[in-house]
Amino acid sequence: MGKCLRAALTLMIILPLLSGCWDRQELNQLGITLGLGVDRDGDLIKVSAQVVVPNVVSKSQGGKGVPVTQYEASAHTLLEAIKKLSETSPRAIFMSHIRVLVFGEEFARKNGIYDTIEALIREPSVRPDYYVMVARKTTASSILNSLTALENIPAEKLFNTLDLSSKSWAPTTTVTSDKLMQYILTPSMSPVITGVEIIGNTEIGEKMSNIESIKPPALLHFNGLGIFKKDMLIGWLNEDDSKGYNYIRDNVKTTVGPTKCENGGYVTLKTLRSSTKHSVKMVRGEPQITVKTELISTVGSVDCNVQIGSMEAIRKVEQQSEERLIKLMKGTVDLVRSKYHVDIFGFGQDIYHKYPKFYKKEEKNWDKYFQNLDIKYEASVKIRRIGTLDDSFQKKAKE
Repeated sequence: MGKCLRAALTLMIILPLLSGCWDRQELNQLGITLGLGVDRDGDLIKVSAQVVVPNVVSKSQGGKGVPVTQYEASAHTLLEAIKKLSETSPRAIFMSHIRVLVFGEEFARKNGIYDTIEALIREPSVRPDYYVMVARKTTASSILNSLTALENIPAEKLFNTLDLSSKSWAPTTTVTSDKLMQYILTPSMSPVITGVEIIGNTEIGEKMSNIESIKPPALLHFNGLGIFKKDMLIGWLNEDDSKGYNYIRDNVKTTVGPTKCENGGYVTLKTLRSSTKHSVKMVRGEPQITVKTELISTVGSVDCNVQIGSMEAIRKVEQQSEERLIKLMKGTVDLVRSKYHVDIFGFGQDIYHKYPKFYKKEEKNWDKYFQNLDIKYEASVKIRRIGTLDDSFQKKAKE
């Protein structure tokens, strides 16, 4: 009897401690949010949540209609606006699966993005591995409202397209919220975010008819890199300058680039590998940065009359590519120094790691010091393969 009593008392003590899944939520009570947009609404913050419609995307149920719906609410703070979405959404907004965070251009220019990023990072249910982008010349709401082909969920389309483009095309790059926060908080380091815009008819882009034709009337298109000063958007880089930035920051994985031939036409090189390193040394008491980029390439196409099979021709193409690459990187730095006056390349951090005492003296006025920083550029392009053809048949084909 004593053993039974002890066992009963033990269970009475232990059972209250076994709380189980105290925060359990049923799947049919959640609105799975894949895209979040942030815009200005007067003095308020407008939040747009792209929520999956389960019975449409489910193969077993085979529902018809738009695969996502969008809820919007405005409030003084981000989290207040997200909670306010419950006024229209029949399900609780569940943000653990967010793929993209889109800032409207006006919001990024006038409000800044720091408070939003910090609020989402503080939220324990939100993972920081989503991609951040800026809606160029439009609102985040309009970007998330656009229906897309191939990927029927626009947020998935944005994530997958940017992920693919950053790995195969030099002008775009990805940044996650945790990396972005690191850039914002790092002294003498201004962040850069890829821009996305709508090409075509915005109104039709929000309708099912947008994905019912071979050539959609409206397309989501990544275009340029947005330059920030701390957390405020101050301008944009065009395609060439975006390439130069990504080469300097060692963001390029693979890409293609044309080299002009002397007699007209181009030789297009496919970059197989790219590597950029920064080195710092003191020259007459001042730091000098050397940016060295090395490319391993192959000949993709020959659109001019060049005997590409000869070593002399290959070396000439390599030299021209090296000159073009140096011009590209130098042009980007010169533009940023003259127009935006911020260090987006991390040169200040390079000096800090090598000469911390010198950097500390210039830290408070780094953007001003950056204007006259001595920067050297080096490029090495090696063509490893020329494809299955030695020479172009262009001359014979046109005779």
